[in-house]
Formats: sequence, C-alpha cells, structure tokens
Amino acid sequence: MSSSHTSDWATSSRFSRFFELDEILHTEKGFARGPERALFAAVLFDGIQTYFAYLAAENEEQQKTYREAYRWVHEIEDEYLFSFENVCEGLGVDPDYVRLGLLNLANSGHIVIRRSKKLF
Repeated sequence: MSSSHTSDWATSSRFSRFFELDEILHTEKGFARGPERALFAAVLFDGIQTYFAYLAAENEEQQKTYREAYRWVHEIEDEYLFSFENVCEGLGVDPDYVRLGLLNLANSGHIVIRRSKKLF
C-alpha cells in the first residue's frame, strides 16, 4: 500500500462551508444552467479539493498533481471550455476572488496535512 498526503481541510465541513455547493447550484448567476451547472460546479469543487489535498505533496507524482491543479487555477485563459476562468464565469463566481482566497488560505497555515493510506 502506498501513502498519500491529504488535507484535513479539503475533506472537512469547513471546506463544504467555504465552497457552498448548494448555493452555487441553485443561483441564477452565470450562464450555466441545469446539468451543465452541476458539471461546472463539480469541476470547480474537484479542482479546489485537489489544490489543497496535494499542497504538501512529497513524491513526484503527487507534486505533479498539485502543479496541474495550481496551473489550472492560476492560468488566465478562456479558450478551453473547462478552464478555471470559464467554469467560474459559468457559475457566476469571480475567478480572481476565488484565486485570492485560495492563495490566502494556502499561505495562512490553517491547513493541516495528515498522512493517510490508500486502500487501493
């Protein structure tokens, strides 16, 4: 079995409160509606969760996963349908505000990293 680093915060209720999925799904902000809105919300949720889950990655594979999540969040591009910019705009969320919040939280020291074992 291999071990991985995950953030307690990324799986906690505080993360759920920070990322109010129900509020995002049931608002009229942004252009995405119905199943498209649910998909955009899932993509954003997964990206943010990955961003924090691999923040303190130690091995190369985990560091690569973190770098991919970091690039996805911080690249300013809108040509790719599921770019961070497009997903945020589709949900009516300001991408710069989310980026700033992610950076502040990542640098705050409030994220506890724990070692867990993969079961598969």
